[in-house]
Amino acid sequence: MKVKARCGYCLLHRGYKEILRATEDEVLRLEVIRELLSLLGRLLTPESVPAWIGTERDRLIRRMTGCPDPYKGEKRRANELALKLLPRVERIVEEAEPGDRLREACRIACLGNIIEYDVPGHSHDIEEALNRLREERLYVDDTDRFKELLRPGLRVLLLTDNAGEIAFDRLLVRELHMLGCHVTVAVKGGPCLNDATLEDAEAVGMTQEADRVITTGIDAVGINLSESSDEFREAFHSADVIVSKGMANWETLTEYKAPAPILFLLRAKCEPVANSLGVPLRSNVAKLVDRGWSL
Repeated sequence: MKVKARCGYCLLHRGYKEILRATEDEVLRLEVIRELLSLLGRLLTPESVPAWIGTERDRLIRRMTGCPDPYKGEKRRANELALKLLPRVERIVEEAEPGDRLREACRIACLGNIIEYDVPGHSHDIEEALNRLREERLYVDDTDRFKELLRPGLRVLLLTDNAGEIAFDRLLVRELHMLGCHVTVAVKGGPCLNDATLEDAEAVGMTQEADRVITTGIDAVGINLSESSDEFREAFHSADVIVSKGMANWETLTEYKAPAPILFLLRAKCEPVANSLGVPLRSNVAKLVDRGWSL
């Protein structure tokens, strides 16, 4: 997905918020924002991908401030809150009709995608969202088609997004296991925004839920195959089905031809992503694309 004008505003807004989290030194903050403006001026071209610009922004901020993980505290609190709420959403899946369990797990995975910080106009209040969960529906619902692909022994690769929401992703892994699938879960190889890392996967119990947990090998927002580790690329290209969580994975995976059917699970939290999907803002999406597809 290529950048739109709105992306420039968001990239700068999130960068400023990240700088505030990374340092209290006002002189250093000014130095970093000056460098960030210069970086955005160079990278923000019509052919750019917003998540890949975001990666370079975050690397610049971490390097100049010396703060290795500006969102560390937020990620820890998100994991703790998600684990507290997990029994409540588990009951929703358990109470569903057998044929609806996978759809409910996907819907809850979309709910978890709310946990994202500093997106202009977006609320990350997961408790408030949970209170209206039963009214929230999938605007795009390809879960029946997705279920038709699943069979015992199928290799599923789940690309996670944010800390906190990875706890809710456990329910989807559980349903895939009940259908006989082998599930590999991929988290980020280093801190980037509030994305889940191996530390977060361990904190919420995903390492016990999945058959295998790997990392992308890098600290990139979304997926960047040119930088990813050999282990991740092997898992990506050998998967029978891929489940992709979140907007950044949509922004980046749409730049490649799908190596296998991909189920995109996300909440459209900004206008450019919503428009690229053809859905209203704040829609929940479970969009299945075929092998070979690209935007």
